[in-house]
Amino acid sequence: MCTEFAILCQMIHGPVSLAASAPRLLLAKVERPASGNAHRIKAKKLTSPPPAMRLSLRSATAIVSVPAVRALAVGAVVWLSLFVFSHWALWRDPHSAYFHSDNIYDLDYSVVRQKEGRAHLQKYSDGHILEKNETSATHAGENPALCAAFATVARDHPDAARYFSDSLGSMLAGLSAQERASFNLTVLFANSDPKQHKEYGAPWVLALVDHAAGYEGISDAERQELRRLEEAKDFQRKGVLDYIYLLDQCYHQTRAPFIAVFEDDVIFSADWLARTLVGLQALALPREDDVIQAAPLDQPPWLYLRLFYTETFMMWEGDDDWLYGNMYLTFALVSLTTATVLLLIRFMMLQHEPDPRSRFTKSWTLGLRLDVPTIAASSLILAPAFLALFFMAGKYSLPMFSLRGSGDPAKPNRLADAGVFPMEKHGCCSQGLVFDRNQVPGLIKRLQTVGRGQTDLMIEEYCNEAPLRRFALGDQVLQHVGLISSRGMKSVNAQSVYAFYFEEKREEEVKAKQAKALEGVDWDMFRALEAPGNLSTLKPDGLKQGLGILPPLK
Repeated sequence: MCTEFAILCQMIHGPVSLAASAPRLLLAKVERPASGNAHRIKAKKLTSPPPAMRLSLRSATAIVSVPAVRALAVGAVVWLSLFVFSHWALWRDPHSAYFHSDNIYDLDYSVVRQKEGRAHLQKYSDGHILEKNETSATHAGENPALCAAFATVARDHPDAARYFSDSLGSMLAGLSAQERASFNLTVLFANSDPKQHKEYGAPWVLALVDHAAGYEGISDAERQELRRLEEAKDFQRKGVLDYIYLLDQCYHQTRAPFIAVFEDDVIFSADWLARTLVGLQALALPREDDVIQAAPLDQPPWLYLRLFYTETFMMWEGDDDWLYGNMYLTFALVSLTTATVLLLIRFMMLQHEPDPRSRFTKSWTLGLRLDVPTIAASSLILAPAFLALFFMAGKYSLPMFSLRGSGDPAKPNRLADAGVFPMEKHGCCSQGLVFDRNQVPGLIKRLQTVGRGQTDLMIEEYCNEAPLRRFALGDQVLQHVGLISSRGMKSVNAQSVYAFYFEEKREEEVKAKQAKALEGVDWDMFRALEAPGNLSTLKPDGLKQGLGILPPLK
């Protein structure tokens, strides 16, 4: 009977030996017979795991116990975690491996600003007569820091009909009286017959714009030439003329130390002016007590501060980025450096504790011994894998290249703290540029000399040859929404001129940035930078010089 109940006795009296013989367990089955009070116990043998399974389990256990395999497993978990996080965080970067094009062009914050702008213009669209106390909140003051100029043309497409009004509405909505008084707003209705534009003479234009008109001071022959360029759709010639006209008008009709030219199919963030003034303030000559220089004094002057750029052209480039241009060598160097560092760590650990399997050695590596296979796996597999993540992120998504955010508190820099960054290359396009007044005559002369082309490329070429430095607000304050181009550009090309991160702005955060930036504006500095002398009116032959009828201004 004891033999019959051998396994049952073992379960009762010998749990340790039972555990040791677990693969050969017997199951005791108790059955009640049909008659009698005796119990009859049957013991049936469990099916043992097949030898192949036992071998595979032992093999798996042995493999997992290898330090190199553990290192690879831990590295894989970290790598996958970073990969998933990047899919969530970097999907807006058009040059990252995680870019999602499905919803990237959906307008979010721009819609908020469109609604605010339309509500603002509606208050002045019914012939509202300004009260005396309202004038200061709707027009420039005596000492504007900025002259902001628009050239707008009539657009026939119904989807483009409100581009201009949305541009000015979002520009003006949410500004304080002090902000509005700080810039002069000029609008050129750039059709040969300005009445073709539906907003020409609109009540809100008369109420909110400091100067709005068609071409002034030109002859009938010149107007006929403009009409010819318009009908021929010679945008590369007429666009240059319009740009010269706006620069000339701001230069001669205001003493503003800075001149901005905008296109008429953009949306402004609520903090555009406050952050622009802070950026211009950082670029202006430093005060005597300013110990942080924006740039060495021997560097060339700057031409413009860019308020809009698209990330479409901002990517890794072999000519500018050594690591990317020499990628095979970069991967080899990273693997070699990783192996060298790990071997040095192993050497130092062995000097302290000769036995590499000791508890002390394990504690240095969270239980992973730095044996030679582990070092090889880390150097040849893990290091290249993480370097691949580095390149997959996209250049300007990496912290060391990022244009968004403020400077490093540990390394104060007046420009970076103001959100201003150099942009000597890839700055596209001409949706919003703010020029240093002192450099405007030279720019006008250059545009007059060249006469034809894409204005933004002409400006870049001028900066390269002069040379002149270029800067941008890292966090754009403009969005380009003009998919229906006034110059006949295909919609797919117009769509690429897009600020990919603009739409993730949130209204409350932008207003907080606006308030903070306004606290840092030095209004006295802008008044001190004002151009001296009396204002001169726009010269009657100003446009003639742009057409090439007269020689350029000396």
